[in-house]
Amino acid sequence: MSRMPQNRHKTGFRGPSPEVGKPTRWKKGQSGNPAGRPKSKTLSDAYKNKLEELVPNDPEGRTWAELIAEAQVRDAVRGNVQAAREIADRTEGRARQAIEFEDKTMSQAFERMTSVELEAYARDGTLPSWFPRTQNPAANADRPAES
Repeated sequence: MSRMPQNRHKTGFRGPSPEVGKPTRWKKGQSGNPAGRPKSKTLSDAYKNKLEELVPNDPEGRTWAELIAEAQVRDAVRGNVQAAREIADRTEGRARQAIEFEDKTMSQAFERMTSVELEAYARDGTLPSWFPRTQNPAANADRPAES
């Protein structure tokens, strides 16, 4: 039978003292990165900056964005439906897309809604208390409170 050393609690590496590095540790509630992740310049930012620049040698002093808008309007007037659609989408907002339901319960419920109920739904997603709910509880979890 092997004998355990008398000083067994003193043998082996136990790591540095708990006091090592204490002055440089983060304080409770202090972030290690208070400024957050550095902001990188995205392609969208580059486009926005370029569109705001004045066109060199333009006698009217227009920006690139103004030139593009002018060309788009000119194309729309000449019959380019795509250009006209783009202008309408940018100025009036995109047209709402139709939703098709396999189950007629939902479509019938929407048809039953009054204009006040429809406006509330369009504004903030509020459905009337009588409106049918789906069977999936996860789908109902993110629904706004009923009015």
